[in-house]
Amino acid sequence: MTDEEFLKITDSMSEKLGEDNSALIADDIGLLINGNTTAQNALREKDEEIARLKANNEKLVLANGNLLKQIPVERHQDTPRGNMRDSEEVEEKEEFSWTQIFDGHGRFKH
Repeated sequence: MTDEEFLKITDSMSEKLGEDNSALIADDIGLLINGNTTAQNALREKDEEIARLKANNEKLVLANGNLLKQIPVERHQDTPRGNMRDSEEVEEKEEFSWTQIFDGHGRFKH
């Protein structure tokens, strides 16, 4: 609710109650007006902060994207689909079989 709408409602209440009765609740109406103004200012400040943070976030995402573009990527021709690998040769693994460790009775070989 905007300040103007709030003031219209409080003025309408004063007109309906009359001068004498509105004077009795004038302090309460004043407190309502001050509370509404404080709430409106807080909301406005939060909206400005959200807009500022969104703008900063967009700038950071753009800067990070530009930094990622600057990282060199080396691709090996022998790898399938251009996957990257370390420059070290891939060691071939020896075949493993459980029969190499256990004898025919399930005991460890010496």
